[in-house]
Amino acid sequence: MIAILDYGMGNIASIQNMMRRVGGDAVITSDLKNVEGLSGIILPGVGAFDNAMQKLNASGIADVLRYFVLEQKTPFLGVCLGMQLLFESSEEGKLPGLGFIRGEVRRFTGPDFDSGKLKIPHMGWNVVQPREDAALFAGLDQEPRFYFVHSYHVVCADDRDIAATCNYGYDFTCSVHKENIYAAQFHPEKSHRFGMKVFENFMERVC
Repeated sequence: MIAILDYGMGNIASIQNMMRRVGGDAVITSDLKNVEGLSGIILPGVGAFDNAMQKLNASGIADVLRYFVLEQKTPFLGVCLGMQLLFESSEEGKLPGLGFIRGEVRRFTGPDFDSGKLKIPHMGWNVVQPREDAALFAGLDQEPRFYFVHSYHVVCADDRDIAATCNYGYDFTCSVHKENIYAAQFHPEKSHRFGMKVFENFMERVC
């Protein structure tokens, strides 16, 4: 059973619907310990970094996640803010992140953004460049397109954790992979056939 974490910060119903479309057995829950046969975890997220971390910490979900993801090595997929929360810190807030992956979250910045040539948030469809061995993107077209809505992006301390990049003003990391941990900055649940394939590929990691 794949658990979609409900902590009040994500498109949980949309993700569950997409999982069902690709044949996944997924349940929405805020209590991972009570999911029978837990085989995978999806952490969605829409909103502000500190607000999300406050909810995860206050509910005890953060500690439970550390147990299942870091100790039990349960396959994990973070989506949008759910990817940013994996990192150590964010320019958006002051609270520490989960710290599952070394690095930080930064706001888009530079002359094109200062001049207004490029808008923040980065919103809409964009081409992603996966690494050749990136499991989440296996079987996709050479230039897969995904739907983005975000003002911040992750910066990995270790380039080996980068699974895919995208360009918006400059190249930025839009997907990461470390051991049993997978994550994407884009919204696979809004990315039609490309997103469906990402969920199918995650399910293969679970099975």
